[in-house]
Amino acid sequence: MSQSNGILEPRLVAVDSYYLSVINDRIQDLSNDAESLAMALSAINTDDDTSKGVIVAVRSALLANSELATILSEQMDGLILLPELEVTDHEC
Repeated sequence: MSQSNGILEPRLVAVDSYYLSVINDRIQDLSNDAESLAMALSAINTDDDTSKGVIVAVRSALLANSELATILSEQMDGLILLPELEVTDHEC
């Protein structure tokens, strides 16, 4: 998305809950993948302090991304569970 949230004007759009569920599944996949990669980094043994530092930094970033994806997934769950709205066309 090339526009920031501060630039976008509020508007209503129709989105199918199935479509939201598919997006949510991808978000959960990203969370799981980031967490798995972070755990895999824990298996690397090195005596080099610089390498240890890089591993810790990358592992921390992956875990932070996993956490963020989990939060986004919870927000998507909230959207999916919103009640259905009936939309009618009215001419202004």
